[in-house]
Amino acid sequence: MSSNSNAIALFKAQLSKFSGNFEKHLNSSKNRLVKEMIYGIQAAKDVKLSNIARTLKEDQSLIKTEDRLSRNLDDVDLTEIINNEICRLASNKINENSIIAIDPGDIAKKYAKKMEFLYKVHDGSEGEIVNGYPVCAAVATDLETKSLIPLYLEAYSTVADGFESENKQIFKAIEMIKKNVGNKGVYVIDRGGDRPAIFNQMFKNNLKFVIRLKDRNLIHNGIQINSAEIAKCIDTPYKSALIIYKNSMETRCEVSYNAIKVKLPFATENHLYLVIVKGFGLQQ
Repeated sequence: MSSNSNAIALFKAQLSKFSGNFEKHLNSSKNRLVKEMIYGIQAAKDVKLSNIARTLKEDQSLIKTEDRLSRNLDDVDLTEIINNEICRLASNKINENSIIAIDPGDIAKKYAKKMEFLYKVHDGSEGEIVNGYPVCAAVATDLETKSLIPLYLEAYSTVADGFESENKQIFKAIEMIKKNVGNKGVYVIDRGGDRPAIFNQMFKNNLKFVIRLKDRNLIHNGIQINSAEIAKCIDTPYKSALIIYKNSMETRCEVSYNAIKVKLPFATENHLYLVIVKGFGLQQ
């Protein structure tokens, strides 16, 4: 048996083991669909149904295979089932200090015109407004192994029936992760998480979290003051070196930092720490 045949056999065995986790939730046709979609995407290195159908090499016309896949994908939303199983499988790999990064992102579809519920999104890569779909994703990692553990992924549309808000989509991800991993891990969200609703959701679920602030008022020593003003007047005596990876390049960055106790004006019963880090750019 060739090395290529060995690799294919190994992949199919791993695929059967992974897809077996969904058997108790899905009927036989949907279990078959999950296996075929995962295999087809890997084999075709593409997500277009026509190319996925070609990899299956069924004894019928290509259009019939494509129609079958399309019909099975259309009648039931598998998102929640798949996300829940992925979270469950990852739960034993999450510890108290794992980083759980939640990223509200986007899928840009610049040239699409007839996709269902297509609407405008901000393309974070290009910095422009284009057609597409918002995405809520979550992965876990730790500082020692640097391996990424997928936890959650959902694309949605702000003009689809039943859509409520981006906050609700983020809450949905947090609640599913918590259901499977408990209160382990530290949730991390970039500037998109600096919203009262998300802070309150973290407090409500008693979660540890880090949120990068935009520019907001905080209470320090009983006085309400802007976070940017606090950062200017607080000394940062502690030093550290960070390794930053960008475009496959490794850069060493020397930073200084400090942390002080603060409260949010809308949640004064909760004590937080404002962490000030200087050294990333010209404006510190």
